[in-house]
Amino acid sequence: MDQKIYRQYLREYLRAAWQKSDGSNAGMSSYLMQQIEPGRFTRHREEKIRALNDVQRAFSEHRHWPVDMVFTYLGVKADEVQTQ
Repeated sequence: MDQKIYRQYLREYLRAAWQKSDGSNAGMSSYLMQQIEPGRFTRHREEKIRALNDVQRAFSEHRHWPVDMVFTYLGVKADEVQTQ
């Protein structure tokens, strides 16, 4: 697994969840749980699946944490996601 590509998809999933939800932890968790895993012939499938599963798990297990803290837990700076 390529860590650089994994981190890229992790940020993409977080950015999409931030933009398409109300910005709360529950809203982002709800959006992420609705996402479907990439198909069999998707490019970088392993990295995408791992990133999606990690993001879903982080938001579902830590619903009581502030969103910025969940970003930190995932190793992503909040301003990387929220400013774009």
